[in-house]
Amino acid sequence: MQASDKDLTQVTALFEQLGAHPDQASVLAKQLLKRAEQLSIERKISLVESTDSLLRQVIRARQGLPPEVES
Repeated sequence: MQASDKDLTQVTALFEQLGAHPDQASVLAKQLLKRAEQLSIERKISLVESTDSLLRQVIRARQGLPPEVES
């Protein structure tokens, strides 16, 4: 499964809310969604799960928190 334009728009908006310049937010969103697609294949999980995991990591990092330990 591939990320949609709607997904890209939503993730871009999230990065903008986190303080990224609109151009940079778009680049970051594309990179995150591409990595989410790769992870979904590698881990045999849904695109939603892999995207959620990466977004949680971004938000934790933005808050200065360490990464969660995956079990």
